[in-house]
Amino acid sequence: MATHDPRREVEKLRALLASHDKPIALLFGAGASCAVSDPSGKPLIPAIAPLGQLCEEAVRALGAKYGAAWESIAADVEAKHTYSNIELILTAVRLKMAAAGPHDTLAGLDVPGLGEFEAAIRRTVARVARPEDSRIPQSLPHHALARWIRRTDRPTPVEIFTTNYDTLIERGLEDERVATFDGFVGSRQPFFHPQSLRHEELAPGRQWVRLWKIHGSVNWSWVTLKDGSRRIARGLEDGDGELILPSSHKYDESRKQPYVAMLERLHRVLTEREDGILITLGYSFGDEHINSVIFDALDVRDRLHVFSLQFADPADDHDLISRAKGSSNLVVYGRRRAAVGGVTGEWRLHEPVDRRLAPLMDIPFDSDASLPGDDKPSLTGSFRLGDFKWFAKFLDTIVGNYG
Repeated sequence: MATHDPRREVEKLRALLASHDKPIALLFGAGASCAVSDPSGKPLIPAIAPLGQLCEEAVRALGAKYGAAWESIAADVEAKHTYSNIELILTAVRLKMAAAGPHDTLAGLDVPGLGEFEAAIRRTVARVARPEDSRIPQSLPHHALARWIRRTDRPTPVEIFTTNYDTLIERGLEDERVATFDGFVGSRQPFFHPQSLRHEELAPGRQWVRLWKIHGSVNWSWVTLKDGSRRIARGLEDGDGELILPSSHKYDESRKQPYVAMLERLHRVLTEREDGILITLGYSFGDEHINSVIFDALDVRDRLHVFSLQFADPADDHDLISRAKGSSNLVVYGRRRAAVGGVTGEWRLHEPVDRRLAPLMDIPFDSDASLPGDDKPSLTGSFRLGDFKWFAKFLDTIVGNYG
């Protein structure tokens, strides 16, 4: 069976992250936010599955017919996608709302009922995605990310894409005084400006990190102007999640706008920059539109390289692993296995971690304990950089911060 040396891969990743000349983009999914714990040890932001359970409870609390509607919609989603999560359910509800006539009943609910169903999900997501300040640790992995960005001068701006609704990335960047552009312009009531995503000359210079919140944010909301028109504005984290998961479907052009603009931005970043690098973390490749952009870019750009850092090991039949097999520019680092150079295999050191290697390997790789009676150090272990906490510590070692 094939094996991969974690030391070799760690050295490769360290060199890329320390390089000043490579265009780098990062994609953070839900796993990055739920890696943070509050003082009681609970996840600061719940993962996708627990979040779905909270949303289901909120919907069922509306009454029996809403519980039945949840079961019906979840079953439809699972039949179509072979799995179900809260984002797919929310999208399905919105599709039903758009398709239903004023007197129609879908999943046992009329249009107002579907609206209540959808609003219960949004309110729940917004509530859990904005934890109280007292629960937020003083030191976050996001601070290490910001320090790494601040201390590396690059010819192109670092581009951060995220599917998360919370503002932990913004908190880390602001605390570390990293200038950030997120597609909103203005000072009194910043509004979404899609042209600035398409035209570099309309955005700030390369010293400003780009932050693109593909699935929306708890601090986005609709604003109605005096002429009756509406636009998307960024403000306080006190709304009801009305712009969580902007839709890609054509039935709602105004809601579609930020989602599509940011997907187009991801496409351009991956296809128009020479020797581009994309690192994904906490992202399980559950968004078909994002996946399509990434995989299509890999097909047309041989010199684009994608490194997917996974908290666990994706199943052999996962689309990510299927794509990585036979691909030289898609690398997957799992906890116990990896797909490198088109070959999947277990992690196995070519030589044990000794005092000489310890400073390089102690953070990214956790060697297994030796078997009883065996004096030889273990060559197997777990790759830890798919956990945002360990990835943050790794970034700190790159910029010389060992605190």
